[in-house]
Amino acid sequence: MVLHWNSGLRRIGIALGAAALSLGTLASPAHADEVASLPPFQPHPSDWQPNYSVWPTSLWQNRVTPEMVDAQRESCQWFNAQYDQLMGGVYGFQKFLGQQKDVWTAPGVQGAGNTVIANLDQSATFLEPRAHTLYIINYPDQSEYSPLYNGDSIYHLWYQFTQISDKMKRKLPAGQINANIATANVYGNTIRDSGVCIDA
Repeated sequence: MVLHWNSGLRRIGIALGAAALSLGTLASPAHADEVASLPPFQPHPSDWQPNYSVWPTSLWQNRVTPEMVDAQRESCQWFNAQYDQLMGGVYGFQKFLGQQKDVWTAPGVQGAGNTVIANLDQSATFLEPRAHTLYIINYPDQSEYSPLYNGDSIYHLWYQFTQISDKMKRKLPAGQINANIATANVYGNTIRDSGVCIDA
């Protein structure tokens, strides 16, 4: 578990630099008033099944519960439906805030920020119980992991949403929010590139 965790940290550290460079090229609203509220998301039944072929999750299938399968399926459905729009709003607001010299009282900033915060909070509220179902304690060493492929990425993505929202509520400068945005981007790309959510 320690080796797996350390490897993950190295991978994230490498990816953060690339993510930070790429954020400016992603689609984002040109103006703050283009940020739209996300509708409440409703999961639905499907035939999707987890990927048990990837090591080391291939060794942990006997630890997977039906509740974990439902949690990942529903998280993946949310990801496929709303992740890109949510993060597009986050990127757009970060850029807009920077253009306004990080002045939260500048015209349009607080209103747009409130919409993005509401979208983040709504998404985090949906993901929270599912993320905690996916991320469990390993005995006897008490380390945390997910027995489902990229279940840990869903957990970490949820956590970054809470941190971005918290920093925005405290009206921090765009640069101070950037690390959490870049980290969320890393986990979002990890989920997408893995194909784990296809056909969820």
